[in-house]
Amino acid sequence: MENIAILVLAAGLGKRLGGKSPKVLSSLGGFPLLQHVLRTAAALAPSTTIVITGFGRDAVEAAARTGQSTGFYALPKLAFVFQQEQLGTGDAVKSALSELQTFSGTVVILSGDVPLLRTETLNRLLQEHHSQRATLSLLTFKCAAPNPYGVIIRDASGRFVEQIVEKKDCSPEQSRIEEVNGGVYAVDSAFLVPAIKNLTNNNAQKEYYLTDIVAKAAAEGQRVVAVLADDHQELLGVNTFMELAEVKRIMLNREIAILIENGVEFADPASVYVDSGVKVAAGVKIGPNVQLRGRTEIHAGAVIEGSALLIDTVVHEGAVIKFAVRSEQAVIGKQAAVGPFANLRPETVLGEEVRIGNFVETKKAILGKGAKASHLTYLGDAEIGADSNIGAGTITCNYDGIQKQKTKIGKGVFVGSDTCLVAPIEIADGAYIGAGSVITKPVPADSLAFTRPPQVVKEGWAKKKRR
Repeated sequence: MENIAILVLAAGLGKRLGGKSPKVLSSLGGFPLLQHVLRTAAALAPSTTIVITGFGRDAVEAAARTGQSTGFYALPKLAFVFQQEQLGTGDAVKSALSELQTFSGTVVILSGDVPLLRTETLNRLLQEHHSQRATLSLLTFKCAAPNPYGVIIRDASGRFVEQIVEKKDCSPEQSRIEEVNGGVYAVDSAFLVPAIKNLTNNNAQKEYYLTDIVAKAAAEGQRVVAVLADDHQELLGVNTFMELAEVKRIMLNREIAILIENGVEFADPASVYVDSGVKVAAGVKIGPNVQLRGRTEIHAGAVIEGSALLIDTVVHEGAVIKFAVRSEQAVIGKQAAVGPFANLRPETVLGEEVRIGNFVETKKAILGKGAKASHLTYLGDAEIGADSNIGAGTITCNYDGIQKQKTKIGKGVFVGSDTCLVAPIEIADGAYIGAGSVITKPVPADSLAFTRPPQVVKEGWAKKKRR
């Protein structure tokens, strides 16, 4: 098996992205750019992966570890090195040489702000690298001149690369070259280490260019191979908010296309947003203006009517999410129905065939099979048994001003409309609560409880008032 080490350049500040946090932590599809790059790298099964940090090193390291711990990717060895000063890409790689002292094999160098690169493209780069017996191979793409990228200078045969010239160092003739550097490299470790150590900064920027190792390899008679990417979008980097928006659009289109290919039906794909960690099964129907974020899972046969926001929510088979539902960290059971205009807050768990209707809000609420709260209700810190019915306007009064208290409602309970259940309280199986009640004491099984002042009728009073 090939021995691969991955270097990820992740030291940049990102001034044009506001400069308040590291560029590689900009969000894309619910995950930092860096995590997308590491996910792609992990598919190569590298023996070691080294992230080169700089600005915001602690935050960058934490983000890389989070992707590992949450299972977004699995890397056998994840290490970090710190670039003391921002002296160029060559200097960044130089800071990682200590981690490569005992490594022998191919070093793949990636940029932490190039998140659209596919594993298939990296594999093609590595295949060409080995089949051509190259010392150094790199990905390139075509871009109409003038452009801001380093240009590829090939030898007379056009087969191999002689050097890469950065845009600010190009002659007028070189500026017209359309093949440009994609910033992704595969390099033999035996060549990389001495080549990096011997870099100089004799250029307009006074930086140590990683690209200078190309000219060094060619001058030594080593083979340098350029592999033209099939899709130039894979090599788009993120330096501005406009570029970030473009990358987000491309990533979203990818996610939607994959779901459609796998049997998900969209009423209007262009209006739907899907994070990269979302899972949607075949046979799901999704209406317009839907956002699926975080670790949301939609199981087979579920229907989302439209204008819904689901965050870290699990929707089981056959459930229907009606118009204008917001749900976060909730579980929606099989054949359940939610909405329209419902709000499921964290730790809500709806059992099979539960009905949550319009203008119902839940929080830390567990509803058993067949339970219903059809409209205008708040259920917080509550357990509600199977087949219980919660009438309109019911409130679990769960907050006593200091801490939250719990309401327990048994199976087959009927709660009349406009009822306040003052927690902590327990309503046993089969009990009935009369409409308009304020219940403050436990209610035994199969009993009727109500609190209601006597009705007063004054005949003729309204007629006299009108006079």
